[in-house]
Amino acid sequence: MVAAEEQQERAGNESYQSSHMAAIFQEGFSFSGYERDLFALNVGGKRFLDISGVSGVDAVSDGRGAAFADLDNDGDFDIFLTALQGEAHSLFRNNVGQDRRFLRVELVGARARDAYGATVRVRTSAGTLTKVKFGGSGYVSQSDPRLLFGLGEDAEAAWLEVLWPGGARQRFERIPAGGCVRIVEGEQRLERVQEPRLRLADPLGGADALLAKLGLRRGERLPDLQLRGLDGTPRRLYELLHNGRRHLVNFWATYCVPCAQEMPELQALYPRLERAGVALIGISLDTETVAQVPAYLRERGIRYPVYTTGPETIAALYRRGEMLIPLSLLLDDRGRVVEAFAGWTERSRQALNALAQP
Repeated sequence: MVAAEEQQERAGNESYQSSHMAAIFQEGFSFSGYERDLFALNVGGKRFLDISGVSGVDAVSDGRGAAFADLDNDGDFDIFLTALQGEAHSLFRNNVGQDRRFLRVELVGARARDAYGATVRVRTSAGTLTKVKFGGSGYVSQSDPRLLFGLGEDAEAAWLEVLWPGGARQRFERIPAGGCVRIVEGEQRLERVQEPRLRLADPLGGADALLAKLGLRRGERLPDLQLRGLDGTPRRLYELLHNGRRHLVNFWATYCVPCAQEMPELQALYPRLERAGVALIGISLDTETVAQVPAYLRERGIRYPVYTTGPETIAALYRRGEMLIPLSLLLDDRGRVVEAFAGWTERSRQALNALAQP
């Protein structure tokens, strides 16, 4: 009876995971409620300081497992973060500490080659650093098996000591900083390991980072969004594109505070954009408040073409689930993304003024 209940419970959990949870993810919901990932700095071994925001690691990707490794062999730890759901995992490149001296230790055991459980102590001018080699930490993740010690400005470590799991102890004196040394249990010599310096990809910036949040890239066509005229007439975005012209598509909403400042300035730019060969198109993202759009436009004197839309367009545009408004996309005559601007900032204002130059 107990075995039957366990089998039924297991089958029920599998069904729950494969159907209920999958439906939640497909609808764009977050398992953790879009809770940002936490990254804390150990301050003097006495407390932890939350540096999630300034580090850039505070993603909302439902991080599930994290592996810490010096992926580019520059002397500091990088982070690989797996996402519970989504189209991609995250690699965070560490650009802090690579200019300081370091010593990396690779252990090879005699009885157990992995040497898990071995303790390494390194003497520096700042004190003795201690690390234990273990198989992994966190959920379904294993970090760099090499032990990394920061030496600051020291040209060498005064000594290095290894306590192996079987109880044997080895000690080495005056180890020069830089690079990796391999220590084999029972052998009284250090072997220098030649590690290639690698270059990790540069992070995206500006419009490329913005487009990545939308699941788009420069040169990629924007989906042919379903629109409606202010009189309710169905339209498609590609019907509005003119051969030989670029198009500035501005997404806004009546409840968006920056939009109220941006739209009158776009209206002032409208004639100049037309003369420069750039067609301006406004698309309201109002759904429940769509009836307020015509009055909103009249009050602000907006006369450039504006269309409304529905939830299906919002889902097609914001495929990653993060809604950014106001949002302006510069398209070519085939609907391919050339440039992107989020919010109404001085940078956006200057860029659009430059766009309006004949």
